[in-house]
Amino acid sequence: MNAPKLSNRPETAAISSEALIGLGITIAALGLLGLLLGWAQHMRSVPGGAMVLCGLGASFVVVGIIIVAAARAVKRR
Repeated sequence: MNAPKLSNRPETAAISSEALIGLGITIAALGLLGLLLGWAQHMRSVPGGAMVLCGLGASFVVVGIIIVAAARAVKRR
């Protein structure tokens, strides 16, 4: 039996741009949830928990926005 020949097709991405947009939106939504939970902890006068949740939530929102922006840039090509 002969070995299969490799074609000269360009390599495709491991994940589609639509899936990356969905992933970015999901991560940003989780970040928004973290921000809201941090705000709730702040309202309950728990400053330690509020700082952790707000920081984590803000970073998730930023990462989600970056993923969505990168996916849209790839989709336009």
